[in-house]
Amino acid sequence: MTGVKKCRVCGNVLKDESLLQLPEMPKAVQNLPASRAAAVAAGAVLDVRQCSCCGLVQLTNEPVPYYKDVIRPGGVSASMRARQHDQFKKFVDRFSLANKNVIEFGSGRGEYLGILKELPVNAFGLEHHREFCEFANSKGLKTFPGYPTDLSGPPGGLRFDAFVSINVLEHAPEPGAFLRSAAGLLSENGVGLINVPDFEYELSDNYIFSFMSDHLSYFSADTLRNTLALNGLGVIEIFKNKELNVVAAYVGKRRRCDLTAARGKGDKFKARINDYLRTVTGGGGRAAVWGASHLAFSVIAFSGIAGKLSYIVDSSPVKQGRFSPAAGLGIFPPQHLREDPVNAILIMCPEYSAEIAATIKGQYSDIVQNVATFVSGGLKVII
Repeated sequence: MTGVKKCRVCGNVLKDESLLQLPEMPKAVQNLPASRAAAVAAGAVLDVRQCSCCGLVQLTNEPVPYYKDVIRPGGVSASMRARQHDQFKKFVDRFSLANKNVIEFGSGRGEYLGILKELPVNAFGLEHHREFCEFANSKGLKTFPGYPTDLSGPPGGLRFDAFVSINVLEHAPEPGAFLRSAAGLLSENGVGLINVPDFEYELSDNYIFSFMSDHLSYFSADTLRNTLALNGLGVIEIFKNKELNVVAAYVGKRRRCDLTAARGKGDKFKARINDYLRTVTGGGGRAAVWGASHLAFSVIAFSGIAGKLSYIVDSSPVKQGRFSPAAGLGIFPPQHLREDPVNAILIMCPEYSAEIAATIKGQYSDIVQNVATFVSGGLKVII
């Protein structure tokens, strides 16, 4: 990131001064230099900042050239294998993933993918480093070459019921783009498991030595939750896995808001209010609305009842003499009921319905014979 420095997750401008600057730190910790001269020259100043908006602690440095490649030079020890197997099994069992497609993002040479394959799932990997892919496939694993943000479509034309991402997100220069791409490969009810190094644990254990050029983002449980929520994933659970020293998250694809039921209720209300107005205005009756509120304007517009109303009354001098948006009904003070009588009133101020009904009964009962009010999404006849 050059020039104006912006948060990697939310885009907020990082105006505050650095939390920390570490000079002459390793410019990269993989693909080690082959000569002393090259090694001495491979230094960088790490600029550590925190976003005042989403809270993420991050480096403003450029990513290392190999950030898309998952490099695990030491392989996986027997102890780590057991711990990771346990985490994968809990994930598979909790979300009933047996016989379903699960993909690992950043599968490297298949170190963790091999563990995942031991479980009753259809295990796939996605790895940017082509040679790593070929190595993994030579071991009987199913690995696609690529990186989430570079894909033009689902690898292999598949849809996945789940993904796992093990200590990869912290390397991504744009974590949000990574997560959105990951979510795009999931089926409608797909879920994910994300591990990132536990920054709070690292601070308590390693102090400032946790910062390295390879890791651009430093997540706590709180900032991981913010990151996920901002990028299309619903958080099912966030927890600390002390066996792996990570913050882990179970996530699901954010559901599209379903307004079908609300629309259905609205249509029923529309039919109800139109039937009511036909009844009370039959034979030459007239109706008005009490309350120049946003609710009244919306009800009038949605229900198409403007032609059945004579005007609106409201006690606020600010609204009197104006007109309702869209419907164009004049707004008058309550005493206008005496000047231009109506026999029916619809009260559209739920918070003041009882007060308004009492006013109508006490001052206008000789004029108004029918009163109804909007209550809990429906129409309640008072008189």
